Amino acid sequence: MKKVFIVIILISNLLVPYGKINYDWTLSARISTPYIYSDISWEEAIDRLVKNGVNVILDWAGFSDTYQGRIMGFNESFNEFQERARYIRENYPDVKYMVYIAPLELQTIDSDLNKDRRDDDGKWSTYTDHPDWLQIGRDGRKAVFYGSMPGMPFWVDETSEDVWLSPSNKEYKNIIINRLKEISPLVDAIWIDVPHLCFEFGEGWCEQWSSFDEESRKDFYNDTGMIMPSPPVELDWDNETWLKFVEWRYKQILDFIRDLKNSISGDCKLVVETSSHSVFITQNGCDISKLPCFCDVIAHEYYGPFYRVQYYSWLEMLANLKLWYDFDRNAGRNTSWLLSYVKKGDVELAKFHSAIVSSMGFNYYTSGEEHMCGMVDEKFMHDFFGWIENNYQYFYGWDSEADVAVLFSRNTLDYLDKGKWGGYAYHDEFIGTLMMLIESNIPFKVISFENISEYNLVILPDFACMNESQSDKIREYVVGGGKIIAINETSFYDEYGRRRSDFLLKDVFGVEINEALMGEIYENEYGKGKSVFSLTPFGRYYLWSAQPWENYGNREEAERIRKEFVKLIGKVDYKPYYEIDGAIGIPYKRGNERMIRIINFNGVGYGKASPEAKDLVVKIRKDLKNVKLLDFMGELKDVEFEKENGYRIISFRINEQANLIFSETNETLYISLKKPKAGKIYVMDREIFPIPSKSAFVIGKITVEAETNGKKVEFYVDNSLECTATIEPYSWTWNEFAIGKYEIKVVAYNSEIKEDKVDVFIINLFEKNL
Repeated sequence: MKKVFIVIILISNLLVPYGKINYDWTLSARISTPYIYSDISWEEAIDRLVKNGVNVILDWAGFSDTYQGRIMGFNESFNEFQERARYIRENYPDVKYMVYIAPLELQTIDSDLNKDRRDDDGKWSTYTDHPDWLQIGRDGRKAVFYGSMPGMPFWVDETSEDVWLSPSNKEYKNIIINRLKEISPLVDAIWIDVPHLCFEFGEGWCEQWSSFDEESRKDFYNDTGMIMPSPPVELDWDNETWLKFVEWRYKQILDFIRDLKNSISGDCKLVVETSSHSVFITQNGCDISKLPCFCDVIAHEYYGPFYRVQYYSWLEMLANLKLWYDFDRNAGRNTSWLLSYVKKGDVELAKFHSAIVSSMGFNYYTSGEEHMCGMVDEKFMHDFFGWIENNYQYFYGWDSEADVAVLFSRNTLDYLDKGKWGGYAYHDEFIGTLMMLIESNIPFKVISFENISEYNLVILPDFACMNESQSDKIREYVVGGGKIIAINETSFYDEYGRRRSDFLLKDVFGVEINEALMGEIYENEYGKGKSVFSLTPFGRYYLWSAQPWENYGNREEAERIRKEFVKLIGKVDYKPYYEIDGAIGIPYKRGNERMIRIINFNGVGYGKASPEAKDLVVKIRKDLKNVKLLDFMGELKDVEFEKENGYRIISFRINEQANLIFSETNETLYISLKKPKAGKIYVMDREIFPIPSKSAFVIGKITVEAETNGKKVEFYVDNSLECTATIEPYSWTWNEFAIGKYEIKVVAYNSEIKEDKVDVFIINLFEKNL
């Protein structure tokens, strides 16, 4: 027992500082930056932002992204930053202030005025002064670039040097950590931009798989016991060291983010910006399923849609936002932010774009330029932020509602796609599957194998790289009554992409690889459950027909493939509780409330982002009460419904978007213990990190939270009644001396009795305050 608690204490000390953390403001964040105004002072810009409804301000300082400001002249840039922070505190105490820092990318401004692609005087640039700090590619070159090189991104000034820094370099890491220690007491959040490993940059830096610098190779050896030779290094997907290195790069980035998080003080939040999706995940070494565990908020970056794109481009955006949203929630984060880009002055586009962003539960930060500091339209920003401020409770703080899980396989992405857009194309299969589910109004959650028993149906879109433990979980799930839909080469490779002689799950599928035919559907009763298998890669075929990267897709072919895919779902007798014809609905829940956020795509296509209003009919197979409708940019109103053949029929006219909100009547009593959760570590009432365990681990006090549709909740510790709650939120704070293993139980009452419980290992050496 002592060993268990020592491990818990060590983990908590490594991962997090102590202190009270308040996440509420991140839920209602309306974000912008003073640099959207180019013709007024910084102070005047702040004043106008606040008048336009902005409550979270992102600022830049000299130390944000330049060598001059972060290394050579930090004190000067820090002093100017202090004055700005003071201005915000004194004039707008309710406004949150964030500062931008790019910890792994650094520019030396005007170090190459003659554009000969080297520092002019051979000193006072990151590369000339600190060459060991840089990431190194597999061909042995350091990640140093100059703005005059071909293919440089827009943010690299033509006369400047740009470098990517190694997250393993101890000297540089100590500097950036100390900078954050000084900065964090002055701000509400630090916005960390793209902490990525440099895979591609410009025309001359491709497939570099950074980093092969000496410090990185040392860390790789210390973590794995394997030796990565000094570059040049050939790609060898049969080499065990290379396979482990691809996997280890994720740990390298997560360790770096963890150290940054531990360096900030007080209530300051760490916000991490990342554009990682598809093969960018592998290229950047950025695991979007785990990254939310290491910071307070993820600011996801989505490039556009910058102009009025075709229908399938919007659908692809929905699929990526759903993926990100679910991973954030799986990690226990209540908040997801989105940085995206809309063409300046296009209010029609901005309105539809903001309807989609809010429908998916993301806080809004949109630029009207390709950089982060552009104005779309000031009046629209004012109107939208004013409306969302009055109605944010209908967009934020809700959970996705779904009894279908879609399993994501990072190993298939890593070891079969191998960081490439062509080739195996698991990334196309996965995002194409999500697009089809969304278009078919099949509610789902994206997960990574956690808690699959909670779902009635699990979909595996080409989960090709599967290990024995994962296959055992699938068997156990199906034997116990679960249903699966498996597609293409699911379980045909081991976890590192080595092909097997047959499907690892051939017994569950009821068919062997040599028997399976493209286009056929194989049904197999297995235990109490059922498997439906098809070798056809529906997601790839659908995406390649939809062509969201083009101005037009093949609508007829994409629709044909989608209907074939939906047949698989029909084989397991799955049917969602609602039907919507002619629009897309995304369901959510909060306590006893339900919501379907409905998006109208009628008439949307290339060149047109304003949907044509239409009369919509929603059918719901539930008994309803308190039915309301919130039109996008409109008012909340009561809605009547009719009863017909077991359905509740709700009819209304929709423009861009609407939230349909309701409660159920005559519900079966339920109760769910929301906190603490098994497989989580908590320190001083704060969730720290998920662990593979059937128990919760707690250090210090813990607020026990329950969700129920009952009228009363009792809280027990080892069957001893500690508290009774009769109003929401149903919670009780356990804060008394306790060491050891306990059972926490919550019991809900109305005409029935239901309970939920969890085993907890706890260390709390402090008596509660009297």
